[in-house]
Amino acid sequence: MTNEYDAEFSTSRLSRLSRKSFVVGALARINLNFSQLHPQAATIAQELNLPPICHNPFMNIVAQLVECIHVVLDSISIIDTLLDSYWQQPKEEFQVKAGIGTAAVEVPRGTLYHSYEIDEHGVATKADCVVPTGQNHPNIYYDIVELATECAKQEIEDDKIELLAAMLIRAYDPCISCSVH
Repeated sequence: MTNEYDAEFSTSRLSRLSRKSFVVGALARINLNFSQLHPQAATIAQELNLPPICHNPFMNIVAQLVECIHVVLDSISIIDTLLDSYWQQPKEEFQVKAGIGTAAVEVPRGTLYHSYEIDEHGVATKADCVVPTGQNHPNIYYDIVELATECAKQEIEDDKIELLAAMLIRAYDPCISCSVH
């Protein structure tokens, strides 16, 4: 789904798909699935000025809040359905064997692609993960360049530029300042 590459300006591996960058995470999911939000979450999104399509990266934090509301409300409904249904144990037994498994899962910060090789003892001998931070990294870079360009035009003070840049980066990924890839 993504193509990882190295860039001179970064020590992290970057990802691209059909253009120089793309975004994963809450804002991307809201953009794609606004019509599927729990009605109360959709109402809150509108009250917080989060439109069905939004390309403002600073609104990712608002999108995360709307998703949290959606998940809680939707989970209550799912739990009620499960509690009202007949419970049964899994029917399939399994045995550990060597193999390779690859999957994608949607996680809070975006899509996580992961692949593992397992030996005949069930020990992972190789792993490869393409994490959301790396997928968002090129878009963060281009947004920072755009932010710096706009700030220079408006002659904004350096300390305010630094604050805006930090806010932008954390809007994409609040964990980025501590993360290791």
